[in-house]
Amino acid sequence: MTSPLSNVKVEQLRISRVPIDVTKTYNLGDNLKWDPVHSLAVPVVAGDAASASAAYYYIGVALDQQPIYSLNENLPFAQMNVLVKGLVQFTVDDNSTYYPGSPVTFGAGPQLVRLCSQSGSTVIGVVATENNFAVASGSTTGIVATALVTKLLIYIKPAYTQLTSW
Repeated sequence: MTSPLSNVKVEQLRISRVPIDVTKTYNLGDNLKWDPVHSLAVPVVAGDAASASAAYYYIGVALDQQPIYSLNENLPFAQMNVLVKGLVQFTVDDNSTYYPGSPVTFGAGPQLVRLCSQSGSTVIGVVATENNFAVASGSTTGIVATALVTKLLIYIKPAYTQLTSW
């Protein structure tokens, strides 16, 4: 289980009352994917790392947590809000060099990302220009990541838009 983190930075578009599986734990800031068999949102798991099928069903980032521990109770609410467009701060789980616009995919956890191929079907977002990039000799100097330490702002781009295309 991951610790609940408050990593949402800029909300641009969200959807409300997305159905969830109350038997699972959802943390604020978890990447979510759509389960087309049961018609509900589920958190990304370690096995979804760099998965094209998981990326295809990517719907966004959890804006709530479940259960709600701050109420000292395990209250099962079967819905939550989901950020479907915006900037989110994630931790990277590789040691790659990141540049503005570098594509990212799921890492080995619900709040982890890693560098991927621009042409691949695993892209879930891009590195935002709002990160602290330096410019030297007329070129952007990339951010050399340290796995499980470096945090980057990512502009999420969910592929599964059926929930927001009405």
